[in-house]
Amino acid sequence: MHELSIITNIFKKIEEVAENNSLIKINKVKLKIGIMRQVIPEFLRFAFEAVSKDTKAEKAELEIEYIPIKMKCNSCANEFIVENNIYICPLCNNTKLDILSGQEIILQSIDGDQ
Repeated sequence: MHELSIITNIFKKIEEVAENNSLIKINKVKLKIGIMRQVIPEFLRFAFEAVSKDTKAEKAELEIEYIPIKMKCNSCANEFIVENNIYICPLCNNTKLDILSGQEIILQSIDGDQ
């Protein structure tokens, strides 16, 4: 369950942001996560609930937005969104691709009370 390690690592930043902004309670945390991370939302929410227990973020809402996999073809420079796990350039059928997005984990925002 890599969701627990993701939440544990990002929770350090959540606490830092809360401290720097004098938040006494965190109401909502928004994350953007690349599809390539293969995160299961229910596991991520369970991990968030466990890690946030007895903290300023206890009972906070966790909002998750997924970032699509975007590739760039090394042959024709076409940029495209991967659909149906097909990693082939739709213009030239090349399989030598660079990943442009889809692996990120971004703490988008924190909503809380001061």
